[in-house]
Amino acid sequence: MATVDFYIWKRPSKDGKFPISVRITINRKPSYIMTGQKLESLDQWDAKKQRVKEKTHPNATRLNNFLRTELAKANDKALEMETKGQVSAKAVKAAVRPVEEKPIYFVDIANQYLEEQFALGNYDVHKTDRARLIRFYQFTKDGKVPFIDITVEFLRAYIIFLRREKRFKGSENGKVKPLSERTIMNHLLIIRTIYNRAITAKVTTKNNYPFGSDGIVIKFGKSSKIGLDVNEIIALEQIDLSKLLPIYNDARNAWLIEYYFAGMRVTDCLLLKWTDFQNERLYYQMSKNGEHGSLKTPAKALLILQQYRGGGNDLTDNKHGLVFPFLKHLENLNDRLELRRQISFVVTRLDRTMGKIMKMINSTKNASQHKARHSFAQRAEEKEIHPKVLQKMYRHESIETTMKYQSNFSFEKMDNAIDAVVGF
Repeated sequence: MATVDFYIWKRPSKDGKFPISVRITINRKPSYIMTGQKLESLDQWDAKKQRVKEKTHPNATRLNNFLRTELAKANDKALEMETKGQVSAKAVKAAVRPVEEKPIYFVDIANQYLEEQFALGNYDVHKTDRARLIRFYQFTKDGKVPFIDITVEFLRAYIIFLRREKRFKGSENGKVKPLSERTIMNHLLIIRTIYNRAITAKVTTKNNYPFGSDGIVIKFGKSSKIGLDVNEIIALEQIDLSKLLPIYNDARNAWLIEYYFAGMRVTDCLLLKWTDFQNERLYYQMSKNGEHGSLKTPAKALLILQQYRGGGNDLTDNKHGLVFPFLKHLENLNDRLELRRQISFVVTRLDRTMGKIMKMINSTKNASQHKARHSFAQRAEEKEIHPKVLQKMYRHESIETTMKYQSNFSFEKMDNAIDAVVGF
C-alpha cells in the first residue's frame, strides 16, 4: 500500500533553505517530488501535523494550502494506480509529474518579459523596466523568489526597502536623493506586470494575487506639470544662439516646433519628414497611439522649417527626408530597437542643452522636450480653448482624458478664491 506524506530535507540547499518534497513510499521504497517550496528553518515545520507552523512562518496559511493541493494530487494518483495493479513509487511520481519540473521563479518570467520587449524594439521600456527589476533583485538577492512568496507583507517590506535603503545619488549639491513616491509606484507596477504574466502562464493563480483593493494598491498622485509662460517662450524665440554650437539652435528649434504643433511629442518631432507638410498643413501619424491628424502650420513654424531646407536635410539631400538632422546618419529607420535607442540618446542631449539655454534667459524652469507639451496645454488653458478642440489636437480618444489633462493647468478659479478670501 502506498504512503504519501511530506519530507523536509535535513540538508539545506545552496541558498541555506530546506526544501519541502512530497514523499511517495511503496514497499519501503521512497520517491520524492520537489514542491519548489523551502523553509528558512527546520523549526518552521510541524512533523506530527505535517504542516508549516503558523507562528514561525509569515505565509503559513497560503503555503499549507498549496502543499495540501500537491499532497492530494500524489495521493489520488497513487490510489488510482494501485487499483489497477501493483505499482512502484517511481511510477506514481512519473504519473504525477512526468518530468521533474524546474521551479519557476519571478526572475524567469521577468526575463521572458524583457526579452519580448527587446525583440519588439521597445528600447525605452526595456531599459527602464530592467533598471527597476535590478532593484527588486537586490531586495530578493537574485530574483529567485517563487510567486507564492510575493505576498502583501513581502511587498510592504519592498516598499520600505525602496524608501529607506535604495537612493539615487547625483543631486546638484552632491547629497543623496530619495526615490519619489511616483518612482516607487513605478517599481511596484513592473512587479504587478510580471505577476499578471505569471497568472496567464498558469505559473501561479489569482488566489495568491497581492495587488488590488485587498492588497497593495498602486496609485499615482498627480505629478507637477509646469509649462513655460509666454514671456519665457518669447525669450526662447528671440535669443541669439548663432555664435554657439549648432546643437543649441537645433534644440531650441525642436522644442518650439513641438510647442507650435499642439505639444507634439519629441519622437514625432524627430521623425518629421518634409513629405508630412502639404499645402501649409502638417499631416502625421502620432507614434504613441497611431492616430492620424492634421494641423495648420503656423508662420513661426515655417520660419524654423526654412532653416533646414538644403544642407543635407531636405528631401533631395537627406535619404530619409527628415526635417531635423539628428537621425539622418542611420542606415534605415526600420530597425525599431536601434531607432528608439538613438532617439533616447538624442533626447538626453537636447534636454541637457535646453537646460543651458534656460539659464541664458534667466529662467530656473525645466524645459525638457516634453515640457513643450505642458507649455502648450498651459497656454491653451489661459486662452480658454474649448476641450473638444484640444481633444482633436491632442488626438485623445476620450474627452475625459483631455479634461483630466487640462485640469493640471487650470488655476484661475483657485487664484480668484485666494483673492476673494484674503483680499480685505
